[in-house]
Amino acid sequence: MSDETKAQELISIFVCEKDADIENFLKSRAIQFEKLGKSRTFFIYDEDQDEFQILAYFTLAIQVLKIPEGMLSGNKVKKLDGLSANMRGSRITEFPSILIGQLVKNEMYPGVISGSDVLEYCLATILEGQARLGGRIIMLECKDIPYLISLYEKFGFNVLEREYEEGELLQMIKILEEDEIIEPKEEV
Repeated sequence: MSDETKAQELISIFVCEKDADIENFLKSRAIQFEKLGKSRTFFIYDEDQDEFQILAYFTLAIQVLKIPEGMLSGNKVKKLDGLSANMRGSRITEFPSILIGQLVKNEMYPGVISGSDVLEYCLATILEGQARLGGRIIMLECKDIPYLISLYEKFGFNVLEREYEEGELLQMIKILEEDEIIEPKEEV
């Protein structure tokens, strides 16, 4: 059995009835996105179980956060960039970001892991990569559901203030603080 076939078999039993798009991504597109280098999908599972069970998963990718010109003040743009609001005489409107593309628990194992736990694993993974590659903005998109927004806000995400169409996913961002970006040097 090939690695891809085995992976497909393992993910075939993942259930997320609350959001068919999230379940569909895992079952239909995650492997293809891995092969193309578009994203990386991470599984959370219990190592103590004899049988491999995906408790949750999250997907990370590099994304450009695009802010329409004039939507944010110069101070807010400078906060996103970290240095300046302008580049070569023009307002900065695009920012490199780390996208949390998917973040979901497997409904087959209710109560085994919390949304906060999944987000903690996700952010720890992001910070590992950030330590090697840099980056200061983490973004995600979510439905306008109060408990989801509250969960993300608890971890320092804020809804990007702009006009949203009815039913459009909200964009939320977290700007990493200096103490999250730079690991303290260990004393020798």
